[in-house]
Parts: sequence; C-alpha cells; structure tokens
Amino acid sequence: MKNLLKRMFSWRRLPSDLSYEDARAVLEKHSRVAKRELASRTDAPREVLYYLSEDELLDVRVAVAANPSTPIQASEILVDDPEEMVRVELARRISKLVPGADEHMQEDLLERVIALVEKLAADKLPRVRAIVAEEIKATENVPARIVKKLAKDVEISVAAPVLEYSPLLSDADLMELIAGSAVDGAAEAIARRENVGEEIVEKVARSLDIPAVTALLANPNVQIREDTLDLLITKAIDIEALHEPLVMRPNLSIRAIKRIASFVARSLLEDLLAREGLDDETQKELRDRVMERVDGEDGTEKLDATLASVRQAYEAGKLDNSAITTLADTGQRECLNMALSLLVEVPVKKITEIMEAKSPEGITSICWKAELSMRTALAVQKALHIKHTDLLLPKNGFEYPLEEKKMNLQLAFFEVPPKGEK
Repeated sequence: MKNLLKRMFSWRRLPSDLSYEDARAVLEKHSRVAKRELASRTDAPREVLYYLSEDELLDVRVAVAANPSTPIQASEILVDDPEEMVRVELARRISKLVPGADEHMQEDLLERVIALVEKLAADKLPRVRAIVAEEIKATENVPARIVKKLAKDVEISVAAPVLEYSPLLSDADLMELIAGSAVDGAAEAIARRENVGEEIVEKVARSLDIPAVTALLANPNVQIREDTLDLLITKAIDIEALHEPLVMRPNLSIRAIKRIASFVARSLLEDLLAREGLDDETQKELRDRVMERVDGEDGTEKLDATLASVRQAYEAGKLDNSAITTLADTGQRECLNMALSLLVEVPVKKITEIMEAKSPEGITSICWKAELSMRTALAVQKALHIKHTDLLLPKNGFEYPLEEKKMNLQLAFFEVPPKGEK
C-alpha cells in the first residue's frame, strides 16, 4: 500500500510547455494517470501518440482516438481496435475532418481519411455508423458509394441523416430506396428533404406510410400538385393523423380549405379560420361549421362505437401488431390507449398516464409487455409526436434495444406489473 501511495503522489501534472523529454519520461514511468493526460494533449509528440495508440489501457487509447493531433498512422491502427469506445471516438473525430477537407488537406492524406471513413461506415456497431452518417450527411467530397451504403443501412439512426440531407443521392436513388428499404422511417426521412422531386412527392403521397405523408405535408419546401393534394385530402377523411398536417399546410387553395373543413375537428376548424387571405364567403362557411360542431357534433357516439370495436377485436384475438400500428398511424389515440390497456391488463387511465409522459422507454416497455414487435413500439412513439431525435429505435432493424431488466424497471416506475405478472 505504501508503494502504491508513493507512486500515486509522486506523479505531478505535465507542464504546460510539454517537451519530448517530458513525454518520454511519462512512458518510462508507466503511470496510468500521466499516460492518459499525455494521450489527450494536443501538443504531445506525434510519435508518442502513435505509440500510445496500441497501449494496453482502454482509457489511454480512447484519449488518443479523440485527440485532434493524433497522426493518420495511429488512426489507421485504432480503426481496428476491438473496443467500441475507441472506434466511437475515432469516428467522431475523423468524420469531422471530411466536410471542407478538399480545400486544405493534401490529396494523399485526404485519400487515407476517406478510407478510414469508409471503414467506419461499415463498422459492426450502429453507433459508429450513425456518427459517420451525421457528420458527412451534407458534404459532397466523399465517394457516393459510402453515402449509398449508409442510406441502405438497417438502422434508421444511420440511414436517416443521409436520406434527409445528402446531395449525393439522386432522385433515382431515392425512388429506389422508397420502394426497397426495409427499415421503418426511410420514406419519412426522404420526405423531409429540402428539395424533393415531383416523382418522389407522388410516390410518398400514394403510399400507405402515414408518418412519411405527414412529413411531406409538413415540409414547406415541397411543391404538391393540386390533384395529389386532393388525393391526400380524400385519404385523410378516415386518417385523423393527417388532419393537423393538412390544416397547417401553407398555400392551400380555397377549394382545399373547404374540403378539409368538412371533416376536421372544431379546434382545427378554428386554425383554418385564422389563416390569412380568406374571402368573406369562406370565413362565413368556416364559422358556420365551427358552430355546428359546438351545437352537438361532438363525435361521442362515433368514438364509443370505435372503442367497442377495439374490445371486440381483442376478444377475437385480433389485436395484433398490424391492428395496433394502424391505430397509431391513423391517430386514434383513445382506441390505441384502450387496446394497450387490454393487452397488458391495466386500467386505461394508467396507459393514458404513460402516453402523456411521452417517455420512449416507458412506451416501448408497455409494447414489450403486450408482446408486440419493436417496430410497433416505434409506430406508437411516433403517434405521440415524440421528436425524431428522441425516438427509441429498433436494434438491428427489428429487435428491442433495451434489456429486459431495464424494461421491467420502466414498468415498475409507472406502477405496472413486470412482464409475466398481472
């Protein structure tokens, strides 16, 4: 113990003006704390950082991977490091070098950096690939093959950034991805692009992907033809999730406004009435419709009938992933709450409480207890308009990303019995 304490207190912080001799002394003493500090110093000699890139201590290699002064030769060693934390830090640093690199980086060095980015873009860890995708999403100075590989990734956290922002994806590429992607959220990310071609707009509008259609309507940069908008309005009559995006859509024609007003709720009618540029006749028609809703069209009977159909589906064993996803995608919140209540055998009030908390982990845990798929859990999260960046996404495209112990802890937090108990 005395020797250990002596070694600990014999180390002092490295001087601010680090010399090569200071660095060599650290390596010779084998002090973990000193090596870690040296590995993070931007003024550390390059050959010392190269040496430390193969150090046996994980925290030292992590520091080297994150150090902006680490030479390319050391990065080429670290890219194959067996520890995930090392590759995560390397991906974060190396990927940041790419945007604008062709303006100030020598050609041979840029080629080696791109080679590292390509290797990290194929890493087995989704988090590493997602970091690369986020950093290079809007740049043009990477080979298109890297972007296309990321766009086809099975994890939406990896694919989404390049699908939404990359200028290297042509309309033909995007059409192919909409048609062939097996990952939920691909079409939605494409629908959020700043420039969306007419053919893509048509493809998304005619799909049954409600989140993608919602994103398309909410995108102010998208031009939607009148006949396509007519189609969406017709679809929206029975899909409540599309009502608000339609009402908030800019530059609606008077004809479109009147059609939308025929079926949306009173609160959304008031939003339509607040739009600028309405003529007197349209304003009067909207006011009349608001009064009709106030006078008795509260939808109670219709809701009661729909809730009854949910219970009938449960009793018939038909409340499956498809049924729950449909309730989520079409915005039938009360029916969705009842369906989950029946499946997990807790009061509707408790499910409502969890939904109102908008906890991705809590919602996911409820769906897990209900024996639903993780993709269904994602659809339920989206139905609550949880921010895209906060969504809990499927692991490997379809698996639950949380451990069972953590999901049971989430259930306990909301006073719901663990899975397997009633």
